[in-house]
Amino acid sequence: MEGTSEFQPTGFFDSLSGVSRHIRMYFGQTQLSSGTCFFVMSADGPVLVTNRHNFTGRNNITGKPLHKKCGIPDHAVVTLHGPSEVHYHIDLVDHADPELPAWTEHPTLGAKADLVALPVKELANIIGEANSVSMDAVSSQRNWHRWDVGSELQVIGYPYGQVGGPFPIWSKGFIASEPDVNIGGLPIFLIDCRSRPGQSGSPVWARFKKGDVVTHKGKDYQAKEAQNYFLGVYSGRLRADSDLGLVWKRSCIEELVNHASVHGTQHRMERRRHRFGASLSNEFDLERFMGESFDGVERGADLCD
Repeated sequence: MEGTSEFQPTGFFDSLSGVSRHIRMYFGQTQLSSGTCFFVMSADGPVLVTNRHNFTGRNNITGKPLHKKCGIPDHAVVTLHGPSEVHYHIDLVDHADPELPAWTEHPTLGAKADLVALPVKELANIIGEANSVSMDAVSSQRNWHRWDVGSELQVIGYPYGQVGGPFPIWSKGFIASEPDVNIGGLPIFLIDCRSRPGQSGSPVWARFKKGDVVTHKGKDYQAKEAQNYFLGVYSGRLRADSDLGLVWKRSCIEELVNHASVHGTQHRMERRRHRFGASLSNEFDLERFMGESFDGVERGADLCD
């Protein structure tokens, strides 16, 4: 891109750190909350996925506003890092038809699923296989390995905003409920993880590290390199005073993305170029973070906060 310096990262960073994206919800010029989103690469191009409550500004179970002043977002901004910083603006309200949502919901669960999708074909030159979740990989992983109760996983997102600069924070957790049993009749399993506001909409991953050995159909296999497995989408804690979190299963996301690819709408992109750095646009300042509670900006992001 003209007028920008080439992106020359120094050192090593994990490929999964490039998948999660920071998203902010606004009413007018007022930021109400922040969360996490990511892109799934479908046959028709990238599809943005996040929690429904991020876009509605309401608890997905009770319908009550999440913001302490009952603010409901009318647009959202996704930050994409690369050779230049790109801000993708999403109108959440169709002023010609305010009752019509800008996003696509699950084809059978509808508003019961705390998930939404948004096809964004115009980002195909920015979002690729390396920084998205591949639908082909999701399908091929379904029957290869079973992740059981107690299996380690990672919730990769943006607690309290861009704490890690452009890259997300990795929160380690464990599968806490039988993954084949639906919670409350919905395709959800529980995890034990010290997640925080801002991680709603984070992709949840399990992985084999290089050298790990796994038995499959009576044979032992050793990973020659790190192998990542997409398990679902984190959508907040079960209770505000608990470390038990909710994860919508991989199969549910696959159904949603396939539906959105056929029935979803497109949105336009607005770009603002900045130099790439560890802290961009003063979105994160360590002194401010340590000295403030972030109430009023971040507390609306998680399901039960």
